[in-house]
Amino acid sequence: MVGTEIDVFKAVGQPTSAKLENRGPIGALVTGADYRGLGVVRSLGRHGIPVWVLKQPDHPLAAASRYSQCSLSWPAGDERSRVDFLVNLADKQGLRGWLLLPTDDEVVGLVARHHGLLAKHFLLTTPPWEELKWACDKRLLDKAAAALDIDRPWTFHPRNREDLAGLDCSFPVIIKPAIRQAPNRLTDDKAWRVDDRDSLLARYDEARSIISPDLILIQEMIPGWGEAQFSYAALCLDGRPLASVVAKRTRQFPMDFGRFSTYVETIDEPGVVEPALRLLKAFHYTGLV
Repeated sequence: MVGTEIDVFKAVGQPTSAKLENRGPIGALVTGADYRGLGVVRSLGRHGIPVWVLKQPDHPLAAASRYSQCSLSWPAGDERSRVDFLVNLADKQGLRGWLLLPTDDEVVGLVARHHGLLAKHFLLTTPPWEELKWACDKRLLDKAAAALDIDRPWTFHPRNREDLAGLDCSFPVIIKPAIRQAPNRLTDDKAWRVDDRDSLLARYDEARSIISPDLILIQEMIPGWGEAQFSYAALCLDGRPLASVVAKRTRQFPMDFGRFSTYVETIDEPGVVEPALRLLKAFHYTGLV
């Protein structure tokens, strides 16, 4: 992060439950144990903050950190059962009032959709779903960018296969999900490149077999590998960044859409910062982005 140390707990706000005033020492429950979770666990642990890790079976990395005091696995079941599991951790394992830090899209959405309940048990870095959905749902984000006159890729939202058969577009294009609701082949790959009409229709049929057709987007493919891809990250309060960083994904795997960044550089790039600030300000965003 850029600038001086900041009070993350103050910035994200206090839980709504008055009972949390009598909580013990504050720690953090990090959900997700891949390389992103590992970075969070290390950062908090080095500052002397107790950390527990809630992991998926195929992501053990962060749980193996010396700063992870305890690691647990998500239980099987639906979204409601996972929320109940988090509440039970707070009430029965002494985690009431701890910071809840999701590091993957699925749990970010879960926390946002059950914000009112979870805020009674944890400090949250995730805003309610009504505020967050514009960033998670690429259909809404495209509309927001258009309203703010922010450059964005050409995007088409087909209603059915016939829409695609008659689509006038240049190739290559990509097929991507509008929102990541659950892991599958498409969400794991992030996007599929298609180079001609037959491939587009075949890949659309494949995508439709694993996610709702309403969630399928066709988008212009922007040229360039990781060295041409940038990220803006910040801790925000009411649309104002308290700390921020711009990163260039110099090396990533796979090279095209990059599930994992293996070499990232922090840089100064006003062309990334300016539109990001306009988006955050327009939505009065509070939390991590």
